[in-house]
This record gives sequence, C-alpha cells and structure tokens, in this order.
Amino acid sequence: MTTLAQEVMNLKIRLAHLEAVVRHLAGDTPQARDPVLTTPLDPAELLVCLKVHGLVRDPTAEECRVAAEWDALSDEDKQAHIDSVQRLALDPLLSQIIIEQRR
Repeated sequence: MTTLAQEVMNLKIRLAHLEAVVRHLAGDTPQARDPVLTTPLDPAELLVCLKVHGLVRDPTAEECRVAAEWDALSDEDKQAHIDSVQRLALDPLLSQIIIEQRR
C-alpha cells in the first residue's frame, strides 16, 4: 500500500473511532461492532489500525540494524544461537524474577 493510501486508511480508522466516541458520549446505544472492523482487514490495513491505536510502532534504526545483522547470519549460525538460548538455565526462573519485581 502506498503512503497516501496508508494515510487515508489511517484517517478512516481514526474517524470511525472518533465517531464511536461521540456516539458513546451522546448516549446513543453502542453498536455491536465498529463498522470499520466488520470487514476483514488486509495485512497493510491491519498494521495501520494497530499503529493508530498505539499497539505497534515502526522499528527504530537500532532495531533495523540488529535485524539486518540477524538476516546476514547463515542458517547454521542462527540455529546455533537459538540452541544456546534454549539451553539457558536461569536460577531463579525468569517468571519468578518478574513476580518478585511486581511486588
């Protein structure tokens, strides 16, 4: 999808969201589903929708650099890295660390 088409889709989604908010504030009965979302979105439209709602973002320059480094690795090197990460033995478990940090 071109940039202009993405911008138009972005505006359509934002407008539909604003209309839903206005309907809600006006006391209208909520519809079962947002009209924009009743039809399946293609992947590009879905990405725009997720970005509008702040659920995803474009990758940073650093993330693009790291991804390019990963893509440049051979399949054997990628598999070796995956295997080494899967063999990690954390003590305490990562889940336990997260639970402790939330307290």
